[in-house]
Amino acid sequence: MASRPRNRQYRHLPDFLYFDKDRKRYVLTLISGKRKTIGSDRAYAIAVAKEYNLRMRPETSISLESLIIESGGINGEGAPLSDHIDRLMERIINDENPAKSTQSNWENDAIRVKEFFNNIPCCDITLEHVNDYINHYHAESSPNVQNRKVLFLKKIFSYAVDESLMYDNPANRKKMRRIEGKQRRRLTFDDFIKIRSSADQWLKTAMDLALQTAQARLEVSRIKYSIKVPKEGVCGCIWLDNPVNGIYGTLYIHRQKVKDKEASHVAIPIGAELKRIIDESRDSIASPYVVHRLPKKYSNPISSMVKHPTQVAPDYLSRAFSALRDRIGVKSELPLEQRPTFHEIRALSAYLFKQQGIDPQARMAHSDAKSTKIYTQNHVDWVSVPHAEIKVS
Repeated sequence: MASRPRNRQYRHLPDFLYFDKDRKRYVLTLISGKRKTIGSDRAYAIAVAKEYNLRMRPETSISLESLIIESGGINGEGAPLSDHIDRLMERIINDENPAKSTQSNWENDAIRVKEFFNNIPCCDITLEHVNDYINHYHAESSPNVQNRKVLFLKKIFSYAVDESLMYDNPANRKKMRRIEGKQRRRLTFDDFIKIRSSADQWLKTAMDLALQTAQARLEVSRIKYSIKVPKEGVCGCIWLDNPVNGIYGTLYIHRQKVKDKEASHVAIPIGAELKRIIDESRDSIASPYVVHRLPKKYSNPISSMVKHPTQVAPDYLSRAFSALRDRIGVKSELPLEQRPTFHEIRALSAYLFKQQGIDPQARMAHSDAKSTKIYTQNHVDWVSVPHAEIKVS
C-alpha cells in the first residue's frame, strides 16, 4: 500500500523527520517506531536524519555509494560474480598449478558458481548465499563433499576480495560439517592373499607392487620397466649392470599427492622380491608399464591418467580389485562402504613393514619420516629407503 503523502510543512525535511512546533524541537522516527528528539538546530537535524535513513533505511535512500554500485562499482563489485569467474579461475589455476584431476573438479564447480551467482552483485554476497548454494547443489552430499564445496567458494571469494570485488569472505564464516571417523575396515594379510590368489596376472602384479612399495594406485599404475634417469612426475626402474649385495637396481617413485614436498621423491632398492614381481609381469603384450593389460577396443583412451593403451587407469584398478573382492566374498558381511579397497594395501604394507621393525614413513612418502638418506639426482632430492621385503609366497 502506498505511503501517505507528507504534510506540506514537512516536505522540505528528510523522510521520518518532523518539527514539533510546541517544543521547538526536531523529532526523528526510528525504524523501531520510537521517536527520538534530535534538537532545535535545523541543519544538524537534517544531517542526522539523512545519515540515519541512509544506513537504516537503505531501500528508501539514494546515496552516492548506491549509485556507484548500481552502475557496476569502481572495481566491478556491483556486477554479478558470474561476470568475473573466468578471470578469477585463470588466476587461481596459474597461481596454484593444481593437478589435472583437481583442475577438472574446480572447473565443474566454477560452472555451478557462475550459474548460481549470475545476478548477485559481488558486494552483496553473504553467508546466506553460501548456505543457499550448498543446499541447492549439494544438499544430499556427504559432509566431506559439502566441506570441499565450501572450501572452493572460500577460494573463489578470497581472490574476489583480493581484487576489491568483495568486502569480506562470507565462506570463512560457514561452519564446516563434522566428518565421521573412517568407516572402512583394514585389509588383513589373509584377505590380501585370498584376493591375490584369484586375481588376473596384471591385478596380482599391481597388488604385489603396492604391498612392496607402500604406494597408492596412481603410482603403482605409473611404474615403468625402465627409465633412463629419475625425474619429476615419473615412476620407474633404473637397473644395475650387475647386482650388488642382492640389489638389482632402484625403483624411483614420485608420489603425486604430495608432489611438491621433498619427501615425495622416493628411491626404493630393487631386491629379489621386487625383481620377481617385475619379471613375472612380463608377457607377450608390448608395454612400457609393469602393470598392464590389453584392453577391449576403445575402452582405455589416452588421457591425463593413461599415457599408453596398455596402461591400467587408476580408477579401473580400484574397480577391478573391489569387484574381485566381492566376487570371492572377502568381507561380504560388511556394508559396501566398509569393505577394504585397493588403497588399503598401502596401510597393510605399512603395518607389515613396521612389524619387521622398519619405519614405513619414508617409503610411503610421508614428510615426517625419520632416519632417511637424501641424495641429489638432476637437482632433485630423492629419499633413499632401506632395502626391505614382505614375503608373500
